[in-house]
Parts: sequence; C-alpha cells; structure tokens
Amino acid sequence: MISYQQTQVFIRACRNYRLESLLILAITTSARQSELLGLTWDNVDLETGEINIRQALQKIEGQPTLVEPKTSRSKRTVALTDIAVGSLRRHHVAQIKERMYLGAGWNNKFNLVFTTPTGTPLDKDNIIKRELSPTYRAAELSTKLTLHDLRHIAASLVLGKGVSIPTVSDMLGNADAATTPRVYAHAIPGAQREAAIALNRALAE
Repeated sequence: MISYQQTQVFIRACRNYRLESLLILAITTSARQSELLGLTWDNVDLETGEINIRQALQKIEGQPTLVEPKTSRSKRTVALTDIAVGSLRRHHVAQIKERMYLGAGWNNKFNLVFTTPTGTPLDKDNIIKRELSPTYRAAELSTKLTLHDLRHIAASLVLGKGVSIPTVSDMLGNADAATTPRVYAHAIPGAQREAAIALNRALAE
C-alpha cells in the first residue's frame, strides 16, 4: 500500500509517459488490468466523466480478443476523477495525432483506448517494463508493484476516506460477498460519484 502523498507523486511522474492515462485510470478506478486494456472509446464519456466496463482483453490461442467480463457484476459504470478525465482528454488528442500520422497503417480493429503506437492491443508485460517500472523509479516507489496492484491501491485509498464497502465493491466489480462484504448494506444512488469525489479530495490534499 502506498500513501496519498506517494500516489500524488506517482501521478505526477506518469505525465512523462505515453500511457499516462492508463496508469492513472488503474490507480483511480480499481478497474482490472484486462478491463482497462479492453476499454474502447465508445465506452468512454468524457462529458459525464464515466467509463463503462463492458469487456476485457485476453489472449485466446495467442490472439488478443475482447471477451465478456469475469462476472455479470463486472459489467459496470465507474465515475472518473477529474485527474483521470484530464489525462484521458490528453490521451485522446495524442492518439488522434498518431492515427493521422500512420493513416492506413493504423490498426483500428477494436477501437481501443489504450494501444501500441500503431493501434494494436497492448501486451501487459511490455507495460510493466516500458511504463510502470520507469514511473515507479521516477516516483521513488518500489518497482515490485504491478498494474493489478494499482487496482487495490485505488480501493484502499477510497476506503481510507470513508467510502462504504458496498460502494467500493461496486467500483471493483466484485461478485463474491466474502471478498467485499457488501451483504451488510446497499450502495446508495450516486455512490460511484462519491468514490470519485473522495479521490479528488484525497489527491488535492
């Protein structure tokens, strides 16, 4: 677990890397690695500040494939922090420039938000080597953390700010009550926005 202050340093360090937005979404949304890698632009709403988790990216017989999420509860809408929305806007502009530069050479098979410089799906091992490890070093954090670890950091940060366990369970897309005891209460309407607001406050302190 890293502190709020370390998270702020990490986010600032992300600004030096092409996949800044991927790392910021990982640490502020609690989305699974495969869900972020499978996120498509038609499931991003920058006006309302939300992303819809509807599929995940997996390798099937060696080929990147969009598949259904792990469980029915994994299909969810996650409210974004202001930091995440800003990073996605910058990423969108940068990707448009990459597409214009490559023209017909751009691979638009899946309309993915996060891709290689040619539009193809990302490989998780390359993300750790080329993006995560340098970012951790720049932020003076342990390089042992993975993209999956960022998901749990995000959940811990909002729990530390008093967001309810059921809300965080919805944010994570967990179906197992033993993992997140949402059986004790029900998330209130607008609770996902509550989580985003809590992160905004935490990262602004």
